[in-house]
Amino acid sequence: MIKKATGEIKPYRVLILTLLIVSTGILILQDYSRLTKDFSKLMSFLTKARLKAMQDDVILTTHFMGKNVIVKDNNGNVLEFLHVSTLHKVNYDTKLGKNMIVFTGRGTSPYNIRVHGGDITLKSWFGFRKNIAVNCTGLVKEGLYPEDD
Repeated sequence: MIKKATGEIKPYRVLILTLLIVSTGILILQDYSRLTKDFSKLMSFLTKARLKAMQDDVILTTHFMGKNVIVKDNNGNVLEFLHVSTLHKVNYDTKLGKNMIVFTGRGTSPYNIRVHGGDITLKSWFGFRKNIAVNCTGLVKEGLYPEDD
């Protein structure tokens, strides 16, 4: 003889399922928030480097090393440092080397390999992405630059 399930809903099962769903939602929101904060910090960091290079008419080199971004002056002295946990890909190369941006008082174009500049991709654990484009004048904005022709 086979017994049929009555379909009774157990309150503790509902509570566990609710906690799992809420916890997953909170993790996703925190992950997206972390990406957004890193994006804002990096945008400000690069903009600050650009403005300092323009204001003082100096050459500042921004190096991307792993998850770290370092701004150095022309003598190699470290001026600023930023850790970006969501840094995923740097698509910006210069005549001085890969994964760096050289800001001058007149922009970045004297050192760029790509005509339009380049871009940086940030990616979260759950796959959310944000991109920062830096053009030949050194302007920092959200987005991607087109592929080279």
